[in-house]
Amino acid sequence: MKQLLPFFLSFLLLAGCSEKPTSNAHWGTPEHIATEFFHALYNEKDLDKAKSYSTAEFASLLEAYVTPRQVARTLLNMSYDEVTIEVNRSGQNLRQQYDDDADVTLIFSGQFNGKKVDNMRTVQMIKKSGKWLVHSVKIDRFSNTASY
Repeated sequence: MKQLLPFFLSFLLLAGCSEKPTSNAHWGTPEHIATEFFHALYNEKDLDKAKSYSTAEFASLLEAYVTPRQVARTLLNMSYDEVTIEVNRSGQNLRQQYDDDADVTLIFSGQFNGKKVDNMRTVQMIKKSGKWLVHSVKIDRFSNTASY
């Protein structure tokens, strides 16, 4: 029996580590929630889950586009077959946070129709009832096409 205990403990440890984290940010931070929002939209293709990370106003806007693909293509002006989403850690200010507001910059790198596509978006986050929510996605200043 004593020989089986290390086996079971090792198994539990490995089973708990098998899932790859979807964010390179600390759990519960504005960066984490923003990353989870886009992960739900682009990788899981789950509009309801993306709306759960949004303010009521932004969730209502997302609902108007009906599908995750339409939100991605039309509202956010970014299309991917698969994408990796990371918090932009290149600048000194990881985010600008003022009390219950934060701006988080995310980097998107992925494939669309066999081509590599990279984008950057700034997400405006708001804290409501102790929970960070996506309030809006800002227009990319360097893009030649406007996005919301």
